[in-house]
Amino acid sequence: MSDRVNQGISAAGGEPVVYRSGKILTMDPSCPRASVLASLGGRICYVGDDFREALATVPSHAEVVDLRNRNVIPGLIDSHAHVLGEGLRLSQLDLASLDYEETLAAVAQEAASRPKGAWIHGRGWDQNLWNASWPTKEDLDKAAPDNPTVLDRIDKHTIWVNSLALERAGLNKESQEPNGGEIVRDERGEPVGILIGQAMFSVYSVMPLNDGLDFLEAFKRAADELTAYGLTTLVDCATRPKDFPLIRQAVADGLIKSRLKLYLLPVPWDHEMIRNGPIRGLYGDRLSVDGLKLFCDGSLGSRSAWLLEDYADRPGHCGSRIYADEELEAALEQARDFGWQTAIHVIGDAAVAQATECIGRVLGQDRTERNWRLEHYQLVADGDREKILSMGLVPSIQSVGLMTDLHMAESRLGPDRLKRAYAWRDVVDRGGYVINGSDCPIESPNPFLGLYAAVTRKDLKGHPPEGFGPEQRLSRLEALSSYTVWAARAAFASDKIGSLAVGKLCDFAVLDRDILTCPERAIAGTRVLASVIGGEIVAD
Repeated sequence: MSDRVNQGISAAGGEPVVYRSGKILTMDPSCPRASVLASLGGRICYVGDDFREALATVPSHAEVVDLRNRNVIPGLIDSHAHVLGEGLRLSQLDLASLDYEETLAAVAQEAASRPKGAWIHGRGWDQNLWNASWPTKEDLDKAAPDNPTVLDRIDKHTIWVNSLALERAGLNKESQEPNGGEIVRDERGEPVGILIGQAMFSVYSVMPLNDGLDFLEAFKRAADELTAYGLTTLVDCATRPKDFPLIRQAVADGLIKSRLKLYLLPVPWDHEMIRNGPIRGLYGDRLSVDGLKLFCDGSLGSRSAWLLEDYADRPGHCGSRIYADEELEAALEQARDFGWQTAIHVIGDAAVAQATECIGRVLGQDRTERNWRLEHYQLVADGDREKILSMGLVPSIQSVGLMTDLHMAESRLGPDRLKRAYAWRDVVDRGGYVINGSDCPIESPNPFLGLYAAVTRKDLKGHPPEGFGPEQRLSRLEALSSYTVWAARAAFASDKIGSLAVGKLCDFAVLDRDILTCPERAIAGTRVLASVIGGEIVAD
């Protein structure tokens, strides 16, 4: 930012700063647009158009930053990210967008660089790009004959492994199907090398774990990347309780600048952190532990999302459920009793229906605003739409993923069910709101791709020309709200983040264009010139 906005700027968190000559979109209805913003103690003390009035709210030694007529929006909130996973993606074998032969060549090259017996871990493959059925272990055995190999599918709900990995995990013809998972087999009953859902953990459990240093490096690498996209608050949607001390120390030491809101995996349920309940407002609102993450099904791409009716392209199969009703209710009761917000992974309409019914039985007539969340909210039965909103449940979407799904969703669901999939406009028209995130590393963490997809419902090539279910598009302001004011509301943080108003935390992003007025296709190419958290420039 030093060469783009103000030469030699050194604004530090908490130090008084006045930002002038900007085109500031506040997302605050009392003052929608402004040109001047002042920060003191990491919080906003002035928003408006009077520079002299702004100066009067800060000490005389306050630094003045000229925004040079650039566009400013509130700091964006990624409501569903996997920060560690994104950090590991940046150092793992990346197979995204590769065809089948290129994937095998990449694995072979990786194997050639590693000692015999060392594990290979890659991610990002998608058989839909190959117009093929599931790959099998045989070709992977040829590419990496001496290295156990695990390749995560793009959705991270399926892995492709070679024979050595199966052997290390003890998987064979006699292995039983796990609840909520599938071991894909050949006609003789032998595992072919594809493990779906809970079946993946038989391999994950025998893989070597990263040590603390690796973890912190990966976590920080991803947090820095996301902050550079104007994302000032990150909701990490599957934190392991055992990793919390490392994250906490990194935030305390100033190694991670983003505000973090963590949703814990309740493994085990009797872990002290789970029983003690939420932790909020640590280190100047830099770190909170807000909720628990539960899973009710898998993904559409791997046909493990749990549907009420069979998959259109796999008759006799309706996906995988994770919990029996009584198990899910018991988990939700504990979440309620310990004071947690819940974020429940539900992609198929059967999973949505189960979560909604179980929540209704657990909470009864209690309509206290708990903001329990339905993650992904992709396919919803007609009878559940109004029920979800009347119960105060929050649809959590990842609009960037539509650019991937639109190429395979109809083959999975058929044209009739497709009409009630990815129905974001429907939520808003019924008086509700949606919150938005990336689900990185499954999709790009770039929020401007998500904004583009929410507004256009097209991929980056402009297909389909009329949009994918164009009647469900969000307006630009609604799409931005899903990353700001609505996201803050769902996180019980409307008094702190989500808009630029006096008394709120001074978090914002400086952009190279006005995303409310630029051509639609230009939204995706938006560049962030600087990210500011607590009045401090943390990325430029």
